[in-house]
Amino acid sequence: MKMWHIIWFELRMLIRMRVVLLNQFLLPMVLILILGNALSGMISLGDDAPIDTVTAMIVESPGQEALTSVGWNEFLKTPEISELLKVQHGDHREEAISSLKSGDSDFAVVIPTDFADKVMKGESVKWEMIYGKDHSKNHVAEMIFESYLDEVNRVQASTMVLGPNTLNSAPQNVPTSYVEMASLNKEGNAYSAFQYYAASMLIMFLLYSGLTASSSLQSEKRNKTLYRLNSTPISTLKIFLGKIGGNSLVACIQAVVIILGTTWLYGVNWGRHPIYLILLCALVIMAAMLMAVVITLLSKSSESAQTIFQVIIVGMTFLSGGFQRIPVDIIEKLGEFTINHWALQGMIRIILDASTGEILHHVLILGLFNVILLLVGTVSYRKVGYHE
Repeated sequence: MKMWHIIWFELRMLIRMRVVLLNQFLLPMVLILILGNALSGMISLGDDAPIDTVTAMIVESPGQEALTSVGWNEFLKTPEISELLKVQHGDHREEAISSLKSGDSDFAVVIPTDFADKVMKGESVKWEMIYGKDHSKNHVAEMIFESYLDEVNRVQASTMVLGPNTLNSAPQNVPTSYVEMASLNKEGNAYSAFQYYAASMLIMFLLYSGLTASSSLQSEKRNKTLYRLNSTPISTLKIFLGKIGGNSLVACIQAVVIILGTTWLYGVNWGRHPIYLILLCALVIMAAMLMAVVITLLSKSSESAQTIFQVIIVGMTFLSGGFQRIPVDIIEKLGEFTINHWALQGMIRIILDASTGEILHHVLILGLFNVILLLVGTVSYRKVGYHE
């Protein structure tokens, strides 16, 4: 018996299993359809995607007339700002918090009493921004006010380098628009909810193929068939690699079915870089199989291995924004430590026809994940081994 016989046997066995066909082929297509339709308003990033007006309460301390000297009133009257921002004025911070809790305001800004004076002196300035209940509106408001502060900081830098007389000429240098509507990449393309969730669910279910591989490895021990396999003229390592290889082939078929299925049924455009798309899928499959190796060898039972695998996959999908993008700093930071994040962002850049350098950056990070998993898996196999 050769390793290829084990791969072929594993492939035939998995394809004949209804559970595998339902979970790895049908379920992702159904989820992409549901999420693509249900959350299209939240993910759509095309030119026609609406941006809701944000009601912002601005708390200014009495005697802040000096704000007019730093372009504050001109900023609020800018046409682009007035379309996106509905301004309410508050007297104190507690009033702003109360307005946010009641839903009368979406966002609040507290301007310190010495703000204008610090600007005139060229000192560092900052505002207190209080977030509301809507994450997307928080993000829009934060970008709007930060655009103003960025311009103020530019004037500060000029004042410190060229002298205070520069501030007098600053209004002539201020841009007429603080907000510029633009697409996400140089090509002017954008992605839809179907494209986003097609990529997200493809990655998640390719990782789940590792769970199937782990279950297959554990079943040989549980059914007491590993001993009989070891009695054949083939090494334990080849048996181990054969089962991993069979599951990898099923995962490859799964990737092809999801990509072609979403293209034909849902009209998903996967971009013009099929080679990079194949490479990302291969790296995700490799990561899934290496995770299966590590978790299977280090787990005491198949039940614990399945639990650990599911927690890891769901957790990585959540942190990477695979279910829904969450604009919270701590979650976004943690998401950068997941396989899903780099695979998803890489696929999004393929869909947007981004530059080769941007795509390869994500490919290299995924490759680094695989190198780490390979090292851990190798050490685990040498210490634990695959036996009953």
